[in-house]
Amino acid sequence: MDTVHAHDIITLLDAEHRALAAVAAGASVADGLAQLLLALEGDGDSKAAVDDMSGGVADAMHACVVLIDEADRFYGLSAPNLPDDLCQALQHNGDGPQPSPFGVAAFSGAPVYCGDIAREPGWSAGRKEAMLHGYRACWVTPVFDAKGHILAVLGQLFQASCHPTQGDIELINMAARCIAHVIERGRLEKLAYRNAALETQMMQRTAERDRMWRLSTDIMLVVDVRGTIIAVNPAWTSILGWPESASLGMEVINLMHPEDREAALQDLARLSDGSTQTLRAQNRFRRDDGDYRTIAWTAVSVQQLIHAVGRDVTDEQEARLALLRSEQALLQAQKLESIGKLTGGVAHDFNNVLQIISGNLQLLKLTTGDNPQVAGRLDSAASAVERGARLSLQLLAFARRQPLTPLVTNLGDLLASMQDLIRRAVGELVFEETFVSIGLWHVLVDPHQMENVLLNMAINARDAMAQGGRLTFTLSNVTLDDAYAGEHADAVAGQHVLLTITDTGHGMDAVVIGQIFDPFFTTKKEGEGTGLGLSMAYGFIRQSGGHIRVQSAPGAGTTFRIYLPRSHEALAEPPQWRTGPVLGGSETILVVEDDEALRHTVVDMLRGLGYTVLHAHDGFSALRLLRGGASIDLLFTDVVMPGPVTSTELARVARELLPELAVLFTSGYTHNAIMQAGRLAAGVELLSKPYRREDLARRIRHLLAGRNIAGAPDPSGRCVLLVEDNDDARQMCMEMLNMLGHTVHGAASAEAALPLLSLPGLDILLTDISLPAMSGVELVRLARAERPQLKVIFASGHGWAASLANGEQARFLQKPFGLEELAAALKPS
Repeated sequence: MDTVHAHDIITLLDAEHRALAAVAAGASVADGLAQLLLALEGDGDSKAAVDDMSGGVADAMHACVVLIDEADRFYGLSAPNLPDDLCQALQHNGDGPQPSPFGVAAFSGAPVYCGDIAREPGWSAGRKEAMLHGYRACWVTPVFDAKGHILAVLGQLFQASCHPTQGDIELINMAARCIAHVIERGRLEKLAYRNAALETQMMQRTAERDRMWRLSTDIMLVVDVRGTIIAVNPAWTSILGWPESASLGMEVINLMHPEDREAALQDLARLSDGSTQTLRAQNRFRRDDGDYRTIAWTAVSVQQLIHAVGRDVTDEQEARLALLRSEQALLQAQKLESIGKLTGGVAHDFNNVLQIISGNLQLLKLTTGDNPQVAGRLDSAASAVERGARLSLQLLAFARRQPLTPLVTNLGDLLASMQDLIRRAVGELVFEETFVSIGLWHVLVDPHQMENVLLNMAINARDAMAQGGRLTFTLSNVTLDDAYAGEHADAVAGQHVLLTITDTGHGMDAVVIGQIFDPFFTTKKEGEGTGLGLSMAYGFIRQSGGHIRVQSAPGAGTTFRIYLPRSHEALAEPPQWRTGPVLGGSETILVVEDDEALRHTVVDMLRGLGYTVLHAHDGFSALRLLRGGASIDLLFTDVVMPGPVTSTELARVARELLPELAVLFTSGYTHNAIMQAGRLAAGVELLSKPYRREDLARRIRHLLAGRNIAGAPDPSGRCVLLVEDNDDARQMCMEMLNMLGHTVHGAASAEAALPLLSLPGLDILLTDISLPAMSGVELVRLARAERPQLKVIFASGHGWAASLANGEQARFLQKPFGLEELAAALKPS
């Protein structure tokens, strides 16, 4: 081996060492190959020596390596000194052997030595580019790995025509082996990197799996095909309470509810024999404290092991059941509400008819003289009218449209006063007993209607105990929490008085319980009941702000629980006008009634009592009389009338014209115009149809005697801004303010009230404290910043708001308030 040849080999081996080190350090295969190619091309003194031996040819040689993948496709090239366009042309990869020395060498596996490119017409790919750059010869040698698989082709391009010598071929083969070593080292490094990345990925996945196993809130369980527990995650212990150490080796079937075991064994068998790939099931598992939790499982079988994930759905099931109960209660309430609207409308028309009959019967009775036969028939007819009136009242009670006069009442005293009546009603076969808790709270109810409820419930209990039994009344204080209110659509959280009525009768099934509050539903024989007793009780209790529950089963008796909201006010005295002598008078009364027959009947009754009577068929006609100068002492008007002038508007204008005027409303069906929260608005007097001549006479004398006490308009009328988000309450308060002679502007929110603060002559701001967005307190502070002299009145149903009003230098009006309280709050200090 000559000196030059030995030097080239040493240079190549040094370059190979450097290339291998670079690839091992992270350099790309292309970079490592570039070092080899530069060594092969030669540089500096060694290049000059080669030039001398080869006649100057070698200094014009440039080398390249075209990489070949496992599918024998060119996929990369390293050529540190070749032009870019030639590099792209050399990588051309058509179908079959490439029309170039590179393609031929790659596909044949044999070297190709092209001594003169110009004389190779079959070379098309890259030939033109090579000649343009001055290349005239091309030697291409395949590069093989240790197993003989081709890895690449080594190309050398010369700027002079030439053929390789034996020494050149040996050097080329040495270069090919060096190139193979670099490529294989690159592949090994890439494989090692992939293995390291895969190992890291596996470690991460294992860590994620372990983390999921530890932190999952769902149970993760592994059992064998026999159901023996092999592994459990921490959620098993947190949900079921069983420690891991005590759980391993247990039979999972033994922890299931006995009713669920048979189905679970079948599921386990299907998983074990492969008939089911993925199982979804739900069953109850026993906790270590004996309680059961419902677990929803997803399980698969893998290599004779069953892997399962279980989610605790106990709370979800209970929530769904609670929602279902609430929906059923809401549907029942909606059904009763719809029936109530229908029955209320029927009762309204029925009451008008009864009033005409009743009034004419009473007038006729005054003219019969001493004829006993006629008097008896009149009494019989009047008795039928009273029965019809009671029926109508029961319908109105169910529809929550009966006019209530609620008073602060002690139910214990009320029940004690009815003891004799109840005992006579239930008879000797029923033992009646009453238990009243010490310190019983007060409630706000209509005592007369409450007596009807108690009596009806007692009679129903008696009928359920035909062979005798025990009837128990219990009164106690209870506080309903938010959870109870959430489960019962008609319940409100807070303090209540609980009235429990229990009998030992035959009881009821679920079907009957679902209908007992429907009007005219009864389980009694034909002719033994109207089916309105319980519907009346239901409507009255709802109208009073309470709710009623029933519990019963066939043969186990029945228990009714009536919850009525607590009242913090002092006990009230019953109204005095209900009793006393029947007296007439000489005052003038204006009767406004759209039903002509009823109007004439009432006019005759009042004239028979000595009053001077004017009458009108609607509000507009009545106003025309008043504005025409008619002087009256009392306005007696129906609530619901046709025409543009409502009854409340008529009363307001009439009181402006006649400040001392007394007003009495009448109706067979109470209307929102005179109602607040299901009760008569404060300061409103109502005589319900049908009424007797005696009731009319006493009520009118009572109002005429006290007409100077309250309700007269304030002669020093003021401009008031009223802020109240409840539409009905705002409308009623505005009417009361108008009755008192004040000018009033209403707003439903603090935001709507802000522009009204600039009203000229504004004297008083009357505002609720709890408003939808901005509170009443914030509104007052903004108002006083603009108008420091503005008088402020806070209205609230919360007693604690009084101290807040004091802090804001304002007056406080406790809801619900009447005309007198409103007038007092508006008076100058």
